[in-house]
Amino acid sequence: MKVLRELIGLFVDDGSLASGIVVLIALAWLLPPLLGLGPVASALAFLAGCLALLFENVLRGARR
Repeated sequence: MKVLRELIGLFVDDGSLASGIVVLIALAWLLPPLLGLGPVASALAFLAGCLALLFENVLRGARR
């Protein structure tokens, strides 16, 4: 069991960042057709979401 946790830890270091990315991907897939966004606007929104998640994760890591 410990080996499995270590293997997962190689790919997922921070669970909240990983879950945030999964939610962001789901939103990027579901919302653009509902909001009528074009591909460029969708890509920019996805980029902004990724940068926001990364920024928040770095700030949280710096506080530790």
